[in-house]
Amino acid sequence: MRAPAVGPLAGVVLAAAALTAGCSQDDGDADQFCSQVVANQDAILTAPATTADIDDFLSLYRRIGEVAPLPIEAEWDALVRNYETASTVEPGDPESVQRVVAQAVRTERSAHEVHDWLLANCDVDLGDVATIRPDRPVAVTTVPTTEG
Repeated sequence: MRAPAVGPLAGVVLAAAALTAGCSQDDGDADQFCSQVVANQDAILTAPATTADIDDFLSLYRRIGEVAPLPIEAEWDALVRNYETASTVEPGDPESVQRVVAQAVRTERSAHEVHDWLLANCDVDLGDVATIRPDRPVAVTTVPTTEG
């Protein structure tokens, strides 16, 4: 018996299904990624103080990124780019500072996504995400005025 013919679109769908069959959030990469984040949580949360610290910080993020699972890989990579850009800032150069701020704004949503993913899948809370431009609704409160 011959196998049924598969059209080009069906072939792409079948190939994608085969490639992603082992890529659930419970796969080895997610476990390894979570383990790496937990093991390095203090280093992840410690701001670099020297040039050597910056290099170590970036290396740590890159190493952890190598095992990032597909659902969060792009967002983690965006954070690495953000930190790489920040490491090049020249404080007295307005263009350099603006480049860093622009990159931080572009990657802010990724920071929220990484935070939420780690909380949901690794039970790790790295604390609040520093916000330049609110990504989520901001609660607005009003204070009643008294006329007198």
